[in-house]
Amino acid sequence: MNDAGIAIVTPSFARDYELCRALNESVLRFVPAPVKHYIFVDRCDLQLFASLQNSRTIVAAVEEIIPRGYVKVPRSKRWWFSFPACFPAKGWLVQQLVKLSAARVLEEQTLVCIDSDVRFIRPADTALFARDGKTRLYRKPGGVVAGMEHVTWHRNICRMLGVEPDPLPMDDYVGNVISWDRRIALEACAHVEAVTGKPWHIAFTHARLVSEYMLYGLYVQKVTGIDAARLWVDERSWCHTYWGPDPLREGDVERFVSEMKDDDVAFSIAGYSATEERVAQAALQLAANRPPVGHY
Repeated sequence: MNDAGIAIVTPSFARDYELCRALNESVLRFVPAPVKHYIFVDRCDLQLFASLQNSRTIVAAVEEIIPRGYVKVPRSKRWWFSFPACFPAKGWLVQQLVKLSAARVLEEQTLVCIDSDVRFIRPADTALFARDGKTRLYRKPGGVVAGMEHVTWHRNICRMLGVEPDPLPMDDYVGNVISWDRRIALEACAHVEAVTGKPWHIAFTHARLVSEYMLYGLYVQKVTGIDAARLWVDERSWCHTYWGPDPLREGDVERFVSEMKDDDVAFSIAGYSATEERVAQAALQLAANRPPVGHY
């Protein structure tokens, strides 16, 4: 691990408070100190999340780190960028801007992006995120196939980077425990500005159907190269995830959990799957009770 350290970054909002609280508890329990957990929420939600603040948890306003000009519509998921031209930016897109903007304001060299619907369920050594001066890059070869929205993300990001998109199947860089070298994230944004002639966040939000993880991964793959970026590639996600799109049913819990690898350190049921809370908790408990084995 480099001397600058590791930070976990989570954008969240009021509706996901309980999820985020449980994630934070799992970070404090299973991720060793001095790794800190930065939680970024809308300014109007700061009071709700304030109870999570402690020596290892920092709660701050989204408005403090994203580029100036974004305004949250009250009682809505929608944001607007007000200058120089007014256009909408949905909440999930602004959460992507938060992760990219974190690279500009945090001092830690390795940023680990984790959303509120993830839980650590067993100890996670920091070597999973960074080691020997290099940061982990998650890449699943051939993980993007026809019919996935990732295809559009890939092509839009390639256009922003000024590179040719790959044929199907494409490599996937999207996951639930994603490590970034902060320096590389900043370089990717600067490259977008050089190619598009626009501020990186304007190019990103105008494209609409994009992925921050695709931006980082494709920048490394097609612009810098793995060796020059000083990263190492890992095909394991280390997080057993139910992606939906339909809710996980009670009768499918045991089968789903049985597919989990014995050394996975995290577990997630995608929030958008609308899985019932009691079903999600049953799956989480079943996964957490599985005996761990050595890993890494």
